[in-house]
Amino acid sequence: MVTIPAVVWRGGFALRALTVGGAVGLCAGALAWLDSGFWISGVIVLVIVGTFYGIWMARRMARYWPDAGDLSGRERVSVARAVRRGEPVDDHRLATSAIDYSRGLHAAAEKGRWLRWLLIFVLVVAAGTAVWDSVYGSWGNTVASGIYLVALAVEVFWMPKHQAQLLANADRTATLARKAL
Repeated sequence: MVTIPAVVWRGGFALRALTVGGAVGLCAGALAWLDSGFWISGVIVLVIVGTFYGIWMARRMARYWPDAGDLSGRERVSVARAVRRGEPVDDHRLATSAIDYSRGLHAAAEKGRWLRWLLIFVLVVAAGTAVWDSVYGSWGNTVASGIYLVALAVEVFWMPKHQAQLLANADRTATLARKAL
């Protein structure tokens, strides 16, 4: 939920699953195709990863912000955008929703903290794999491993700072929303 942009909240459960699952599935499928050289493997990864990740993430989003179903798509996007930016919500009726979304962001971030050590381990393995692929693999293997390595490095080194800023913004908006109530 922490990495999901505000605009994804515009749709209902199915559209959120399709949007998030489609984006992740497309990226994973493209990397699978690039790595294997077979377009069918890319399609299989697109469908499987996209379906399961999309449903899992849409369920997770609904779990961490259960009151989102009571709002229209435009209101959900407005609240999510304001909270992520640390701004007050435009409509005072949405103050409670902003507080709930802020709580959801904090809960989702806290739930994912225990995986940080695993990401560091995977980054080390990915670095070794990238070196191996550059020496013994095809150009597709090398490029795919390099992309995986960069994505993991971003997740390990940049994302914690971005997440801390996002949570600080959420706290700011929640404080403003409590004052508005």
